[in-house]
Amino acid sequence: MHDSVLRHLRESFHERFAHHGHVDQVRSAGRLFAGDYSAAATVRDEFDGSLLGIGVMHDLAGEVVSLDGVTWRVPVDGTPVAVDVEETVAFGVAAHGGRRHRVAVGAGVDVDGLLGVIDTYLARHHIDHEEVVCALRLTGTFRDVVLRTVASPTYEGETLGEIIDDEARFRFDSWTGTMVGFRFPDATTGDTIPGIHLHGIADDRSSGGHLRNMTTADVALDLWVDELHRLHDSAESDGAESNEAVDFSRYEGPVDD
Repeated sequence: MHDSVLRHLRESFHERFAHHGHVDQVRSAGRLFAGDYSAAATVRDEFDGSLLGIGVMHDLAGEVVSLDGVTWRVPVDGTPVAVDVEETVAFGVAAHGGRRHRVAVGAGVDVDGLLGVIDTYLARHHIDHEEVVCALRLTGTFRDVVLRTVASPTYEGETLGEIIDDEARFRFDSWTGTMVGFRFPDATTGDTIPGIHLHGIADDRSSGGHLRNMTTADVALDLWVDELHRLHDSAESDGAESNEAVDFSRYEGPVDD
């Protein structure tokens, strides 16, 4: 009896979210980390009509933030630049459609705490976070923010991990803007980046980049849940996949310093 009730609740939740949106990704994370920074899609192809998106420009010319119909790249100097729709990305993830859900987030929540808030929300609705992809938009004021950008490769075959070892970090005691991105299942074969992956852009468009650290002050979290995740990794892009597992927690997770 108990199992049948849970199954009914689970199916009801799935029915509410299914077929209302989708998440598209171009190129696998493993291919990107192995050093394939070639053009995988145009900004128009990946982000046109999307709710939000993140990515990396062709040849690592900037971290990508896409929201409100505009796509920005944040180059190594940390200042966002609006990009033309015909420019190209080496990696991108975009959320299209879906039902928005407002999730309460208190002050003093860090990146790991935000992951807990999301997973608790999913569990409350009898959904395993390993079964869904969540698109996130976190807007407001933050403390202790660390954003990163990276430079273009200095030689052919330089891996993304090597480049991130020399990432440029920008620290802000207080920062006001929008963080957008995704919460992927923790289980990964290298196609996707597990856990939370967020890029930010300040309200005044003076700063942005890949999020490494933050603590919430006064924020609002909008969440879209999608059961289906489509990976577009064209065979025409002949970059080598990495044969080694990527330590995403080192390169994508919060920093200690």
